[in-house]
Amino acid sequence: MKRITLILLCLACASCGRNAYKIDAVYTAPDGTEVYLIDTTNGSDTLAVTTVQDNRFAFSGEVQEPFFAYVGHGNDRVHFILEPGTAYVDLDERTGSGTPMADAYNDFHKRFYGYDATRNEERKALEARQDEMSPKEFSDEWDRLNEKYAALQVALADSVILAWPDSYVAALALDDMAYKDTALFLRHYKEASDLVKDFRYVKSDYKAISVLANTAPGKMFLDYTVKGGNPDGTDVSLSDYIGKGKYILLDHWASWCGPCIAEIPAIRKAYDAFKGDKFDIVSIACSDKREDTINALQKLDMPWNQILDAQKIPVDLYGVATIPHLILFAPDGTILKRGLRGEQIYATLQDLLK
Repeated sequence: MKRITLILLCLACASCGRNAYKIDAVYTAPDGTEVYLIDTTNGSDTLAVTTVQDNRFAFSGEVQEPFFAYVGHGNDRVHFILEPGTAYVDLDERTGSGTPMADAYNDFHKRFYGYDATRNEERKALEARQDEMSPKEFSDEWDRLNEKYAALQVALADSVILAWPDSYVAALALDDMAYKDTALFLRHYKEASDLVKDFRYVKSDYKAISVLANTAPGKMFLDYTVKGGNPDGTDVSLSDYIGKGKYILLDHWASWCGPCIAEIPAIRKAYDAFKGDKFDIVSIACSDKREDTINALQKLDMPWNQILDAQKIPVDLYGVATIPHLILFAPDGTILKRGLRGEQIYATLQDLLK
């Protein structure tokens, strides 16, 4: 009996070792700063809390199945896949490594978003030459840059999905691919495992992409009403602006969204140049608190029409999964373009309204 008990205990200990994880992390913060370990697979569940000592902190425990997590304090966060083994997190540099899936995701993430950084540098160079080009030439070159780097990102995501099937690495790569190549996303989704399909970001992507088919360029706009959406508290509908004989640029934004605020100067440039009988702008606040939107509007230079409190209505009807997201409508309400950014806004309108 003692021999059997000893064997069982040894097996139990071996099992604990196989499932054990440790997170060894660095973070430049005052001693006593609280740091959280959060499971983000299906929501935002706090698993553990620790404190910083001498710019270091650690977590340890057991994990039965890998899951998507982050460690952090406030907006200082590192997302990674938690699995058995020792993960090394640098909260200052926003990196996670050490275990196979953590390394794979970190490498993918750096390369994928590195393409965005390179594209943005080329955009700046293109903007510097804008005066030497016609509006059509500028817009075509802008589109070419977008297509070039989107293709590189899609190829990278595709290779990662094939290399890491039935894992959160594949799920995260599929999520990043979603709006770069919706057709390939749908093919991968169809063949994906339940783990990948059930990952909340992928589920959201699939729903939004299904909606996008109904709100693609060439489709007529879909109307909706936001209760109390006008700044004065009265109800407002898209049809109050769209389909009334003007080109309408619909700007989806939020007060907490840094890229949205960075886009305002380009939108203001278009407004100042083209506002009038043929063109107008409507900004619509998504997933934002009314008071936060109002406070931001008091500080920002946005003198055009505003819709507040839209919350997730644009996600449900137009598939607006990320912001800023700009949609240009024709005078009859037909959707002309989606995803305009930066100087492309002015160039597109100049070509239409010259």
